[in-house]
Amino acid sequence: MLDLSNEQFKVGMYIRLSREDGDKQESESISNQRNILQRYVKEKNLTLVKEYIDDGISGTTFNRPGFNEMLQDIENKNINMVITKDLSRLGRDYIKTGFYIEEYFPKNNVRYIAITDDIDTYLDSNNNDITPFKAIMNDMYAKDISKKIRSVYKEKQKQGEYLCSTTAYGYKKHPSIRNKLVVDRKLQGIVKKIFDMYSNGQGSLEIVNYLNSHQYLSPLGYRKTGVIQDENKTGYNWNEVTICNMLRNEVYIGNTVQNKKSVISYKVKKIRTVEKENQIRVNNTHEPIIDKDTFEKVQCILKKRGTNTKLKYDYLLRGLLYCYHCKRKLQIVLKKNSKRNSKAHPYITCSDAKVRGCYPLSMNYEKLEKHITSILKKICKIYADKEVFERIYEKYQNKTLDIKIDYRNKLLQINKNINEINSNLDKMYIDKLKGVLQEEDYIRISKKLIFERTKLNEQKKELIQKLSKTEEKVDNKNRKKEIEELIENFLKLEKIDKMYLYRLINKIEIDKDKNIYIYFNFSKLNSMAKNMDEFIRIEELISEKNVY
Repeated sequence: MLDLSNEQFKVGMYIRLSREDGDKQESESISNQRNILQRYVKEKNLTLVKEYIDDGISGTTFNRPGFNEMLQDIENKNINMVITKDLSRLGRDYIKTGFYIEEYFPKNNVRYIAITDDIDTYLDSNNNDITPFKAIMNDMYAKDISKKIRSVYKEKQKQGEYLCSTTAYGYKKHPSIRNKLVVDRKLQGIVKKIFDMYSNGQGSLEIVNYLNSHQYLSPLGYRKTGVIQDENKTGYNWNEVTICNMLRNEVYIGNTVQNKKSVISYKVKKIRTVEKENQIRVNNTHEPIIDKDTFEKVQCILKKRGTNTKLKYDYLLRGLLYCYHCKRKLQIVLKKNSKRNSKAHPYITCSDAKVRGCYPLSMNYEKLEKHITSILKKICKIYADKEVFERIYEKYQNKTLDIKIDYRNKLLQINKNINEINSNLDKMYIDKLKGVLQEEDYIRISKKLIFERTKLNEQKKELIQKLSKTEEKVDNKNRKKEIEELIENFLKLEKIDKMYLYRLINKIEIDKDKNIYIYFNFSKLNSMAKNMDEFIRIEELISEKNVY
């Protein structure tokens, strides 16, 4: 540190006020800090060079315009003394505050003074020795304030208050009720059009082309200009990401979902995605634009389709086909045969066959689609014929019941074996304490028993999962009503609708030998689909009853 008199110090006054400080104390105001600093400079006969101000910026960050400007002036030798009202004005991050006081300022021959904390790095004072502790206390204050603010925000979110800085396209903030959404009537029709187009089988790329061709401004464009359509729009085009985000947003059915993203800590401002179960969801907080039935149909299509919107043709079974072996989605690709100028036909392949060594597959898609639609129609017609269906379903229900009883008996036996092992371990431990059993024998036998218990617990977990899946096969009344309405509407269709297909089928697996395994979303349909030979006999029965 240079040995200078007060007249030779070139002073930079640093003033900082954060929102939390400004809301709490008038004593921390910009004007109050300025008065204290100016008075000190005058009393000590110091030379004031410049004033640096950061208004509304937290002390937990050191990326502040005024502070950065001050550092630049230090580097340029314009100032060699920094004064703040107290240590917390310099910063509330004790690690970085310590860096500037202990390393940066001394290295650059800068004297630092915190007036009310009686800190002066130019003097050999006991107050300077406790500076690190004061910095830690300031840091803890910032942490406490951060927790309180987050707690208040989360409580408001749990009450259904909308705290996002921008509103979803189609909504605006209520003119009189704070943190509440109302429908923007000017945009309501556009939102409905987007959902209707997608639920009717059109992809996000088609929707984007429709909106852009009709000169509709994107949500960003509307927020900035307030204009819905503009023939001369530039830079405000719609894109597929925006469409997909809208289609997944529950705000359109009247729900508010918040806390989707959060900062890592009050110091680290990096944003991370919050897991779905930890997000805050409140239903029916505002007027919906989209009915729940349409929204559910859209979610079903989104789930099956995935995010690929570049296909020239959207195949009926796209998103439903999986490899039986690697469990990954199968691809539909166009292939030509060896003949010149021949037409390309879609074939099903497994992308993992070359990459991860899965089995190769090449299956004609068009033939598979006809086969699947034929089976689907047969199953639905059988279901619609109550007399025939009940006869088949009863047979499979009896089998399911036998399996459930077998699982439960095995589970009881496993629990019994585990209890016996626990009892033996307890007895062995007592024998060891009494000296009946030697330490090395206790360790050897206990290890063996614990290993057996671990294997039994793994078997138990697997059985519980199987039992749970088996019990799920008993449809409740709501599911029964849902499947009946779905099949009734499905049978009325002249052409199979993708949306109905997605709601009926969960997935279709194909193995290396081209065997097909259909998994329905309803257990009753799965029961019938398990034995394909049954359809030959059932088809004859139905033909006799003139169902076809």
